[in-house]
Amino acid sequence: MPSSISSSESRFDAEPVILRQVPPGRWPRTALFATLVLLAALAGWEGYWRSQGVVPGYGNSDGQWAEVRRKVDASRPDATVFIGSSRTQFDLGLAVWQEETGVEPIQLALEGSNPLPLLTDLAEDEDFRGLLLVGITPPLIFQPGIGLREGAVEHYRTETPSERLGTLLSYPLERTFAFYSYDYKLFAVLARQPWWPERAGLPYQTPVVRKIEIMHRSRESDLWTRVESDPEYNAIVTSTWQAILEHLPPPPPPEVAAKAFEALLAQVTRDVAAIRARGGEVVFLRPPSSGWFREFEARVAPRGQVWESLLTAADAVGIHFEDYPELQVPTPEWSHISVSSKDGFTRGVVRALRARLAERGVHRPELGS
Repeated sequence: MPSSISSSESRFDAEPVILRQVPPGRWPRTALFATLVLLAALAGWEGYWRSQGVVPGYGNSDGQWAEVRRKVDASRPDATVFIGSSRTQFDLGLAVWQEETGVEPIQLALEGSNPLPLLTDLAEDEDFRGLLLVGITPPLIFQPGIGLREGAVEHYRTETPSERLGTLLSYPLERTFAFYSYDYKLFAVLARQPWWPERAGLPYQTPVVRKIEIMHRSRESDLWTRVESDPEYNAIVTSTWQAILEHLPPPPPPEVAAKAFEALLAQVTRDVAAIRARGGEVVFLRPPSSGWFREFEARVAPRGQVWESLLTAADAVGIHFEDYPELQVPTPEWSHISVSSKDGFTRGVVRALRARLAERGVHRPELGS
């Protein structure tokens, strides 16, 4: 009887070997033709979206956030840092802030996210002893963890050299091609077409937020003008906000919610104290909102219970848009101010912070004179 080895060898030897010949052809010419077709298709796709008013912008990637986060280190210990949700990204103009104060701020806000874990992160960062502005979107601070963009913080902590290089290589494409946006990639466009049949019994699918911003390398965002000028597109955006908020998980029982809020306030108190102990300062900002979104916020996170409790616990200065006429600017899609309002809003925030801190006898060099 043959051994298992010889049996295996004979089995493999018995398999026929097929050698396929590459058919003759004009391969250089074929490759050139395929390249031209690809370039024509890309040009057509780009041209179409340009005709729809889409313009290039940076991708707001985890790598971009990590790049900006690295600025908060020993080389800039007295930095001015913004954290918050997308309103903090959209509503504050970095160039105007620098013009008013002489300090270039660092934009670390993350859309759809809870900023309080980032407050803790900076409180634990011994290199930071500057001015921290925390933007508050009331419902978001009750999220467990950071929420939507938690991966950005993890990416910053674990980013590899190849990932950093990938981010740098992506930048030229992001600022050149309109179709490079997540909202205008081919499969994203196909997925939202109305011809797909509805499948019964599927759980609710949270709608994807459409493109509403033009992102800069600094991570400052401008509200896309189409959101203001196109009523149909504006309705898509506002209906998305409403759908997301209406399908949030139900709140916990009152006694559980009260205990969780007490723990949240205690953590904020510790974090603010830690930053102040190093010579820094923490201030809070409540950016404007309107319409159905504002009504929802007032219902689930009343100002007296949430905003005032936060300021009291932290013993911090807070700027609420309702208290300052110059900060009561329109929000075209309920949640973010337009580019035309940004400069005035930013100057108003700087003036209000100076005045409120002066009332406490506090002068921060990061706010200028």
